[in-house]
Amino acid sequence: MYEWQNEYKKPVKFSTLRKYVELYSETDLFAKLSKVGLKLSAEVLFYVMLLYYLLSDKSVPLRNKLIITAALGYFILPTDLIADFIPVLGFSDDAAFLSYAISTVSSAITPEIKKRAKEKIDELFEPDVVAEPSKPKSISK
Repeated sequence: MYEWQNEYKKPVKFSTLRKYVELYSETDLFAKLSKVGLKLSAEVLFYVMLLYYLLSDKSVPLRNKLIITAALGYFILPTDLIADFIPVLGFSDDAAFLSYAISTVSSAITPEIKKRAKEKIDELFEPDVVAEPSKPKSISK
C-alpha cells in the first residue's frame, strides 16, 4: 500500500459519495477515457477498468458499489479538486479516490475481472501504446 492511501482507509459517509454517484454514467466514463485515456498512467487506467467491471459483479455488496460508482463519477468530473488538465498532478486526486475504491473491494477482484479489464484496455487503445500496468500493491495477492 502506498503511504497516501492510509488516509483513505477511513470510512466514507454516503452524503460525501452521493454527489459523485450522480455524476456516473457508462457513456460519460467512456467519453472521458477517449479524451484522456492515453494521458493516464497504466495503473490508473487499469483501476478504472477494474472498477467498471466490478460494478456488474453480483458478489460486490451495494455499499461497495456506491463507493465504486462515486469514484468513477469523480473520475468523470472535469473540475475536481485538482483540474485534470494540470500536467502530472491533474489525475493525482482521481488516482487517490480510485485507489480507495480498489482497496475497499480488493477481495472481489478475481483473475477473470483483471483479464476483462486488460482486454478492454487493449480494445480501447492499441496494446503497444498502453504499457502493462504494474501490479498495484493494494490488489495483488
